[in-house]
Amino acid sequence: MRRSWNTISRRIGTVVVLTLCGLAAPAAADDQVPFTAEGTAVITSVTHLLGGLTQLNGTVSGTATHLGNASGPTTRTQNHQGSFSTTTVLIGANGTDSVILAISGKFESPRGNKCVVTSTGTYTVTGGTGSFANATGSGTITTEIDQCEGTATGIYEGTISRPNSG
Repeated sequence: MRRSWNTISRRIGTVVVLTLCGLAAPAAADDQVPFTAEGTAVITSVTHLLGGLTQLNGTVSGTATHLGNASGPTTRTQNHQGSFSTTTVLIGANGTDSVILAISGKFESPRGNKCVVTSTGTYTVTGGTGSFANATGSGTITTEIDQCEGTATGIYEGTISRPNSG
């Protein structure tokens, strides 16, 4: 009898642990809502790094769904083969809500107009603060960088977890 009670209690313990893990799971994909952001970044510094990499630092300002007017820092690292990775933080006008985006993609070298570089890529929401603590989501981004003016414009379209769902 003792052996069967130990077996039963282990099975019950396993069911309880699996149930609790299910309750602690992150927000479901159906808790995603549309997300769109448009902004202009002013490039504040350009640093040439080892290995042919270039780092662009700047500040972005624009509008974003669920944030309204937003601004924050952006840092982009690109190589001479056409790939880039960017981290952008969009801070809402209330100063409390923010969304952190990790972006990667490819850019095209200028043709004709040697100042303008275009790029496309994807973004992943890696977190945030306030209503966007533990936020998730993903989508696409298109940008146009005017190297002569030191500005870039970008459009983000995709999804983000519903505010206050984290």
